[in-house]
Amino acid sequence: RADAGVPVRHEPVELDRVLLDTINQARHLARGQTLQVGEFEPVSILGDEDRLKQLLLILLDNALRYTPADGQVTLALKREGPVAKISVCDTGVGIPAQALPNVFERFYRADPARQRNPGGTGLGLSIARWIAEQHGGEIALESEAGRGTTATVRFPLPGREV
Repeated sequence: RADAGVPVRHEPVELDRVLLDTINQARHLARGQTLQVGEFEPVSILGDEDRLKQLLLILLDNALRYTPADGQVTLALKREGPVAKISVCDTGVGIPAQALPNVFERFYRADPARQRNPGGTGLGLSIARWIAEQHGGEIALESEAGRGTTATVRFPLPGREV
């Protein structure tokens, strides 16, 4: 869709409701991991509800895929000045420092030896970045091998810029 120039809608969206719906939908992806809601504030933005849900599912799927069965994934939402900040934190295997600069590239796959599940195409984070950018936002990952990963997405609040 991105390559075809298909635009995203920019309608009022209750981001907190979308997050709760998405985390409930993602529960079936858990394989023993604890999936929980952390800090949580009601926030509305202008966007495309379906694409926002897709972005969240990508982040939750990645977090669960690389977190062991006794691990934890936490989804949080809060206001930070002119932005809505979403965080997906996991206690998984993490991403090696040398791989972090490449994770948003299409088809990029980190070292296969670190993968718990060989499935996937390497497109998820590329799509997530495109969705964030189409909403005037940004996405970033912080990670340390063996200590987990935090994905952070920031979207401008209506009438503001990131």
